[in-house]
Amino acid sequence: RMLSRPLRAWPCSHADVDIGPGGNANPAVLVARALRAARAPAVAVDLRGSASPVSLGGAALAVAVAGVLARASSRTRLQHPSSLEATRRSRTGLQAHCNRGVRVSRVARRASDREELDKELAASLQERTLESLDLDFVIERLRNNCYTAGAAALCEDWADLLANSSEEARQLYRQVEELTLLEDEDLSLAEQLNIAGFVEQAASGTILEPGQLQSISEAMAVMMKLRNGLEMASTRGVQIPALLQITERIELPDELLDILLEAFENDAELSPRKFPEIAELKQRIAEAETACAGEIRRVLSSGKYVKYLTDDGYLQIGEHYCLSVRPQHAGRVGTVIDESRTGRTVYVEPAELNGMTTNLTQAQQELKFKTRRIFGQMSLAVLKANEPLKICLEAAARIDLARARLFLGEDMQGDIPEVGDEGIIVCKRARNPCLILRGGIRVVGYRLEMGIESQGLLLSGPNAGGKTVVLKTVGLLALLVRCGIPVPAGDSPRVDFFDVVLADMGDMQTIVDDLSTYSAHLVASRIMLNRTAQTGNSALVLIDEAGTGTDPAQGAALARAILESFLSNGARMVATTHSMQLKNWATEDSRLEVAAMEYKGAKPTFRLLRNAVGESHAIETARRLDLPKRLVKRAEALLSEDERSLLALQRSAQALEQELKEKVQLAEQREADARNAARLAEEQALVLEGRAREIQNKEFALHAKQDQLSSKLESEFKARAEMHEQKLDKIIKQLKAGAGSDGSNVLKLVGDNIEDLRLERDAEAELMLMEQKRRAQIPGALKEDEPLGMGDWVMVLAQTPWYGFKGQVSRILGGSVGMPARISVSIAGKSIDMFKTQVGKTTAPLPKGNKAKNNKPIDHRDLSKFVF
Repeated sequence: RMLSRPLRAWPCSHADVDIGPGGNANPAVLVARALRAARAPAVAVDLRGSASPVSLGGAALAVAVAGVLARASSRTRLQHPSSLEATRRSRTGLQAHCNRGVRVSRVARRASDREELDKELAASLQERTLESLDLDFVIERLRNNCYTAGAAALCEDWADLLANSSEEARQLYRQVEELTLLEDEDLSLAEQLNIAGFVEQAASGTILEPGQLQSISEAMAVMMKLRNGLEMASTRGVQIPALLQITERIELPDELLDILLEAFENDAELSPRKFPEIAELKQRIAEAETACAGEIRRVLSSGKYVKYLTDDGYLQIGEHYCLSVRPQHAGRVGTVIDESRTGRTVYVEPAELNGMTTNLTQAQQELKFKTRRIFGQMSLAVLKANEPLKICLEAAARIDLARARLFLGEDMQGDIPEVGDEGIIVCKRARNPCLILRGGIRVVGYRLEMGIESQGLLLSGPNAGGKTVVLKTVGLLALLVRCGIPVPAGDSPRVDFFDVVLADMGDMQTIVDDLSTYSAHLVASRIMLNRTAQTGNSALVLIDEAGTGTDPAQGAALARAILESFLSNGARMVATTHSMQLKNWATEDSRLEVAAMEYKGAKPTFRLLRNAVGESHAIETARRLDLPKRLVKRAEALLSEDERSLLALQRSAQALEQELKEKVQLAEQREADARNAARLAEEQALVLEGRAREIQNKEFALHAKQDQLSSKLESEFKARAEMHEQKLDKIIKQLKAGAGSDGSNVLKLVGDNIEDLRLERDAEAELMLMEQKRRAQIPGALKEDEPLGMGDWVMVLAQTPWYGFKGQVSRILGGSVGMPARISVSIAGKSIDMFKTQVGKTTAPLPKGNKAKNNKPIDHRDLSKFVF
């Protein structure tokens, strides 16, 4: 794992390399790189860890390592079993080559067959591909999003992280998609679950410490809660079959659950609810300690041993409660437990506490024994459940890893792509994940299409124009699909599964150290051709700067032959080049699509132009990067006449292109302005036409309304005249009907005009009439000729506020003509005047006979004296 990361210089004085049982399969080149980077003056290589006899490939590995050591170190020691010595002896002069520092791969080719070497180089090329595409940076971010230790560990091994089939990749994406359907409380991962080491330790037979057992108990609770939360979400109708398939593996034995689940409280203390016998022992110990402390305080307060003590306090040594006593008097106090460093003081347990401390010691030993036995039982349960625990931890780690993939996809603003098996890539806005994760605010996106109409893409354009970034973007998208990470490629992307992703980028000398840069590229091409020979459209090949590093004509010819072979194998391919021969070939081959990086305003814009061929603009790039002007001019002067003419034509074409673009933009702007003006004129004409129609409609409506109003007024006038006539007739009839037989009438005619003319009742006449009627209707009322004297009790029978009240007659007045006599009645202290016919005779009110609790009569209160 360490060697798969980018190496740095490791300054050290000594380097030891131990190649164990897996040494035969380990690439020699990786070891060589690590040793060369160490730059140690003394290096020892130990191959004795291999249990099986060393094959020819293993011998080649050993010799290869030794060859590098011979160049990198002044002192080299190589150790290996006797089988390696026999292999060396069978190869005459092999050790001599090593001592002379012959190149690694050259010696390996002589010592082993080509197939074994190709396997090692293929593995090295695969590692180099993942590094050159910056997948390690993405995986590091993925690891940072993991919460559990198990998920972070899964990120360490790329072989476990990458899907091996399109169905597996789709399953990984289904897990990510299902996570978006869950609520926060459904997915509970509150612990790091970092207990794999404790489980392994228990598997070796070791009794675990309380803190370790508590960690296992808490991890078990978290895993069970995780499973229960997902199952509860499923019962609510949330469709999460992919996640449930993982949680089904979270199944712990009942024995382990019974003894460990909820077994601890804080500070790794056993739970008293789960282990009541432990709680009982602790209670006994606490009571015994309290008793001992009380007894020794009683001894001190009694003053029995005060003349033997060196101080007036006591101290506790283990389970013993001791007094500080002078050595010569220790036997008179009790049992000596300890003494001071100087020997001038001994610590004595008084004889009064001997039995009590014995009980305390027994209780403490019993607690220690039972606690240790419980911990042993727990460790044994963990030992028996070793494999189920590992399976549960792995399942929880898979769920956490799916959540980390979701978080990383959100960080990259990615979407879940469609994944097929046809070698198709369709992205509306593919962006480089590393640039986004590094904080790129305005990362340029590319529209990519591959596998539908073309097998590959040939990129050209200026230096430092972004060709390699496009190359890495395509490769990273393919690798993200294999990791199940959402891809930043716009809406509804499709990135099919590629079983083989290989890249020839950068310095290939890191995989073949004894060759030149161009030779290393050729070896890498050979390895890539071998890997893609049988893979068909499930292979993605990325080649940077094809055709460079040697004679331009021969390099372009070899590059074309290699690229044609990739296409013939059915592989998907993206290549960058500056070679004009390759550009011309790509425009003629229907299997390829050409694209160029945009160069605008004497600088690259990093935008991808499809179906275009780009120029290198080397001179312009040098000028833009502020190389000395004299160097740039000298470079131009060194060009041939044709090349200078071509350069001038490129500048002229660029200027004309810029001028044409500006004119086109101006023409487009003018055309847009004209279209806008025409559209506005049409809109205004439509508005005016609408307004004219609206005015005409309003005129018709006004005429119709005028006619309607005229008819309405005429009808209203006739109706009003008829109403007035009816009203007058009604008034006349009411006047006639209102006249009594005696000629009296309570109605009167009011109003100044015929509209306000109405009949109203005459209030005074109506009042008089009502009084007359009431007088006739009051039952029991006095008649005018009935006698009534002063002081007589009467009851008000008229419908007045005093109706029903009793009072005494205080004054009698004579009546007028046609009117009854008037009287004054004293009611509640007030004198009320009314007609004689409005009252009736009654008796005086009688007092009530209520009594109080003491049987004394209560004085009657005459209500007639109250003031209302």
